Amino acid sequence: MKKKNSNNKKRKLILFIVIVLIALGLIFIALNVTKKDDDKGGKKVVDEIKKFDYTVSKTDTKLFKDTFKELKTELTKKEVDRKKYAELVGKLFIIDFYTLSNKSNVNDVGAVQFVYSSFKADFVDYARKGIYKQVQSNLDNNRNQSLPEVSSVTIESIEEVVPSSIIEHENFKNVTEANSYEININWTYKDNNDFQTSATMLVVPDGDKLSVAKLE
Repeated sequence: MKKKNSNNKKRKLILFIVIVLIALGLIFIALNVTKKDDDKGGKKVVDEIKKFDYTVSKTDTKLFKDTFKELKTELTKKEVDRKKYAELVGKLFIIDFYTLSNKSNVNDVGAVQFVYSSFKADFVDYARKGIYKQVQSNLDNNRNQSLPEVSSVTIESIEEVVPSSIIEHENFKNVTEANSYEININWTYKDNNDFQTSATMLVVPDGDKLSVAKLE
């Protein structure tokens, strides 16, 4: 009986050791995969504004990161200048959406975090079928493709407007106050190309933050 109990204890010990080794192995693999993803320029967050769920990733351009710092400074003020806030959201949207050089594939759509909540799914579909369909996969960092990068953004004009006068959507039909912004915006690229360089956008309240609800 003692020998049987001793064998059972040994088997349980061996099983425990095997389970621990397997767990350690899985952790090791996960850490290495994460490191490889980071080495390949994965979407590692390097800065954020938690209250508004805005983030900067490792692969974002210097222009985006610098503009994001401006937004972070504005949003930490006791009294936020909503017009300035809208301008910075507009700039960040343009920089991230029209910069394709740092995107990993057709599904890596930029600027989604600045899009009005109810429109995000449609926006991503639109982007995939539009300019993002040309983005070749770059999972191995060996893509041989010239893609645009936004180098500067200029706000030509900004006007406070009633959103229902600009866009037909049930979320805004009962809004009668001028709580949104219509922005005329221009931008340039590092290299000459045939991509869009100007637009008119509508930035609207989206819960506690401001988001882009229309671009044309």
